[in-house]
Amino acid sequence: MLFFGDSIFEFCDVKRYFPNNKIINCGIAGATSDELLWIIDEAVIKYHPQKVFIHVGTNDLGNTTMHSPRKIAENIALIVEIIQRNLLDCSIYIISPLPCIEEQQAFPNVNGIRSNAFLKYIFQILPEYISDDKITMIDIFAQFYKDGQVNTDLYKDGLHPSDQGYQVMAKNLKKYLH
Repeated sequence: MLFFGDSIFEFCDVKRYFPNNKIINCGIAGATSDELLWIIDEAVIKYHPQKVFIHVGTNDLGNTTMHSPRKIAENIALIVEIIQRNLLDCSIYIISPLPCIEEQQAFPNVNGIRSNAFLKYIFQILPEYISDDKITMIDIFAQFYKDGQVNTDLYKDGLHPSDQGYQVMAKNLKKYLH
């Protein structure tokens, strides 16, 4: 099994949250969908994983790259296609971008066009770009809300999950790891 994506994965202590699973963690802080396309051979294909979990999109709306949600979805579809063409028996799981605490991590408080509306929209339009029913879409966006608001207890800095946030993520992913 392999995690491929941004800092949400890189900062995830896979030994702690998934102690019964051998996971190669290829999350890279700051990675955008473009950058993941550049490194997919070295970060995914060479390991020949049976399962790949992808989390990407948040940084594409950040201060260095400002793609539209549609461009991000298109890049995610390309990532999936490359994996499928090179790893014929690999199962692919796409995890929804997580919401952020907008007062800390969204426009106009930081550079970029990040907003929870755009983050949610990326995942909503993915089926337009990925129609393969072999791809599992895991929507955990709503799990990070409480009483209609982003649950601040699940974040350490408005963008990255706290221990509680990673526990929520792990609970939602564990059923796909076996």
